[in-house]
Amino acid sequence: MSDRVRRLLIAYDGGEPAQAALNMGIELAVATGAAIGIVSVAPADRVAPDDPWSETSEHAAELYEAKMRVAAAGLSAETHEPTGAPGPSIVEVATTFDYDAIVIGARRLGPIRRTLLGSVSRYVASHSSATIIIAR
Repeated sequence: MSDRVRRLLIAYDGGEPAQAALNMGIELAVATGAAIGIVSVAPADRVAPDDPWSETSEHAAELYEAKMRVAAAGLSAETHEPTGAPGPSIVEVATTFDYDAIVIGARRLGPIRRTLLGSVSRYVASHSSATIIIAR
């Protein structure tokens, strides 16, 4: 097994932590030559597949924005737009498509909000066999 990063998945939702993850992922891909994947998860409870203003359309726009930023760095990216809970969906994409590293942003939640809402980055770090890089 190689210690080299071959396939790098960037979790992206357009927010500030995701912007940091995207920047770091691009930097790492440029430095290592890793292939890039970008994942944006649409929550299952808010998706209306035939509604052009649905969460899926919003996520498609976020993925396009991220893909264009990757292209501006001279790289290309595969995109993934699963529907479901963010943490499990990110882990599933990483496993299914053989990503060996995941870059994810972290929101700064207080202890009560973290307990109530959970932490996607914590879930991914606890449940994925890939190397996890948390961008702050």
